[in-house]
Amino acid sequence: MTRYIVHRAIQNFFLLWLGTLIAFTIYQMAPGGPIQFLDDDPTATAADINRLTRSYGLDRSISVQYFTWLTGEDWTPNNPTWRSGRCISNPNKCGRGIIRLDFGRSFFFKGESVIDVIVERMPATFTLAFASLIISVLGGVPLGIYAALNRGRLPDHIVRVSTVLVNTVPHWWLGLLLLIVLGGFLGLVPLSGMQTIGDGSLLDRLHHLILPATVGAIGGWIGFSRILRFEMLEVLNQDYVRTARAKGLAERTVVWRHVLRNAIMPFVTGLSGIFLLALSGSVLFETVFSWPGMGRLFITSVNARDFPVMMALFVIGGFLGILGLLMVDILYGFIDPRVKYDTAK
Repeated sequence: MTRYIVHRAIQNFFLLWLGTLIAFTIYQMAPGGPIQFLDDDPTATAADINRLTRSYGLDRSISVQYFTWLTGEDWTPNNPTWRSGRCISNPNKCGRGIIRLDFGRSFFFKGESVIDVIVERMPATFTLAFASLIISVLGGVPLGIYAALNRGRLPDHIVRVSTVLVNTVPHWWLGLLLLIVLGGFLGLVPLSGMQTIGDGSLLDRLHHLILPATVGAIGGWIGFSRILRFEMLEVLNQDYVRTARAKGLAERTVVWRHVLRNAIMPFVTGLSGIFLLALSGSVLFETVFSWPGMGRLFITSVNARDFPVMMALFVIGGFLGILGLLMVDILYGFIDPRVKYDTAK
């Protein structure tokens, strides 16, 4: 397993590097930039624009900017044209490159460290993602089992029709509608934020969390219910299940010990996918519910053309995706001993 993990890690980090190269090029070639705000300033002069352009290192080629972002300013050739004016005047502000876990300084947040900006908002995003995942499991697993055990009956039809209808509605739009009704008209939930100013108790945080986590879990419980229903129907038709019933085992024992255990493998894959979906979907949900997490930070950085923050969020998101998929592969070996790891493929 160790050889397999190392082999997969090398492959995935190569893909992550390739993704950063493509994303960095696209970000740099996109219209606008961190000094775009000067376009609306009538007092801005050409000297101001040139000074900020040089300070941010935007006067260099994209390849040089990428190499500097990847390895740090101090690893570039000893040539003043390769260094930004800000780093020449104040070496302490020079980024050391992402290979040393330094994403540089934010343009929008007044030179604050990018890592500090993201770490400050990371707990809010993970809290929302984990809460959505838990609600997805608690809602989707029982529904999938219940629908499979009542195949072709009214409960099965209700579960299938309801999941299709709910899935046709954009989840962010449904969240906005629920926020207007439950928060605006009925006053049952807070309208925004992670906590009430001046409170911050556990009960207050849960009160703010319940609606965004429930809306974020919609895609999860729909996916889990469909996966488990399909897999359980496949397993229920196997010979060993008929044999277990013929031996006189209780239906609960047959379902939990024989059926569910063998139908759980695709569920593990879905578990990772739903969690990553919750993290990626945080951009929409955090914007709708004004949740102070990484998703909302990404929108802020895009609007402000804050390239260091955007790229840091891209790298962190890609790393979490790699880690999640690798954990799924490892869990397969614990759940099903028949799984063999082959590094030759």
